[in-house]
Amino acid sequence: MAVALAAASFIAAPGAQAALGQHVDSVATDATHLSAIAHASIVQGAYTVHTITLPSGTVVREYVASDGIVFGVAWEGPTLPDLKTTLGTAFDRFVSASPTRGGGPLAVSANDLVVYSSGHLRAFSGHAYLPQALPAGVDAGVVH
Repeated sequence: MAVALAAASFIAAPGAQAALGQHVDSVATDATHLSAIAHASIVQGAYTVHTITLPSGTVVREYVASDGIVFGVAWEGPTLPDLKTTLGTAFDRFVSASPTRGGGPLAVSANDLVVYSSGHLRAFSGHAYLPQALPAGVDAGVVH
């Protein structure tokens, strides 16, 4: 199922976003690469949320710790983001994790990676984060 979802993300949305574990510099670079129609940043104490709106209308939020590392990403919209690029080096871990899928969403929950993705054509949402990269005192629930 993860492979099918990953393949769908390649077809559904060209381009890429900043990847988990990458430095904040990749956010601006990827927004330019995507021809993003909007890019905004909001400081939330120990982290900053960068919001990028893709030409498809999909909104991607990137959560960046004060050390400049992307610790989480979330998406919502009519297309999936490119999961291979969005998850970066965690993508292979995601594919090999044999995510659970019973009549509900796709989910991977491990010590080093959490991914939750659900939806159908024109209505996708999900989030992913690296538990070990969460800033001190920040709950994983902020990545949504």
